[in-house]
This record gives sequence, structure tokens and C-alpha cells, in this order.
Amino acid sequence: MKLRTWLGVCLLVLLAGCASRGGPLVSPGPNPAGGRLTIDSEMEWTRISTQRFQLWTIDGELLNRLYLVPGVREREYIFLGARQTKRRPDGPFFQPGMRADELRDLIIDGLAASGAINIQASNLRPVDFGGREGLRFEMSLANEEGLKYQAMAAAFEHDRQLALAIFLAPSEYYYPRDAEKVSRMLDTLRWK
Repeated sequence: MKLRTWLGVCLLVLLAGCASRGGPLVSPGPNPAGGRLTIDSEMEWTRISTQRFQLWTIDGELLNRLYLVPGVREREYIFLGARQTKRRPDGPFFQPGMRADELRDLIIDGLAASGAINIQASNLRPVDFGGREGLRFEMSLANEEGLKYQAMAAAFEHDRQLALAIFLAPSEYYYPRDAEKVSRMLDTLRWK
């Protein structure tokens, strides 16, 4: 009997640990997206937060995800982590003052380094994010298993760092279902 009670307590602790990884639901309206980055949402999402980025999903990470990074630092890998060094001078590392086409290529290179294949970008355009000049563009790509995705990206520079948002979802059903709402959301990115 004591063993059964002990196993029950361990299971509850394990479940509590899993539940704490995903944060509270993101409610419609203005939401913090890490640091001083904010975004207005039209939908409810589940938020997984770390110190450096947030991952939002509606149906699960493989079906749709919004990746929000409030600050990629100078000479840092576009999706955080590794830094540019003399031994590793090449790669998708952010440099302040990059042109829009360079930032687009940097994001594409980062996705390719993360395992995405057949990446095609389109519709690169300037966007004003609350007085900060930035960019938006769309992509089509596939994962290593061949599942086709569509994506949209938004980015702008602040304080010699890059704020970045990328939405990815399978081309069939999930992307068409949410693309219009997410596109409007990305236009609301602000650094407060």
C-alpha cells in the first residue's frame, strides 16, 4: 500500500513538471512575447517559454508553431545558441545593420541548418513595427520526412539585436486555416 501511494505521488510530481513546461494559455488581445516584445493575438495558444524565446502552438508543435525571439544578439546563431567564432566564422549569425535580403537569407540558412529542405522564400517587403523598420516574407519548405510546410516570418532590429517571429504549419489545412489571422498578428509586433 505504501509503495502504491509513493508511486502515485511520483506520478503527480512528474505530471506537474510536464504541465509547468507549457505556460498558461495565450488569450486574445495584447500579450508579452519575451523581454519587451509584445504581440496582439486573435486566437488562444499554448505558450512554452524559456529565458530566450517563446514557442506558441494551437494544435501541437508539428501542426502549427509560432516561434518568438525577442533578441538575437550580435554574432549569435539566428535561432539562438551558438556564437560566431574564429573557428566557426561562417553560418547564420546575426550582424546589426543587415539589409532585408540578408536577414531573409539568414533566416532561410537557419531553417536549413535546422533540417528544413526545399526552402523557397517570396514576397519580401518592408514593414513598420511601431516606428521600427523591419521586414516580412513568406516561405514554403519541407521537413526531412517530406511533410510540406508554409511559413511566414517577421523581423526588426532594436538595440543592436533582432526581434524575430516565424509561423510554420503544414501546407494542407493548418496553414490555410490560420494564415490570415497570424499575418495580422505579426503586423502587431512591438518593442515597448
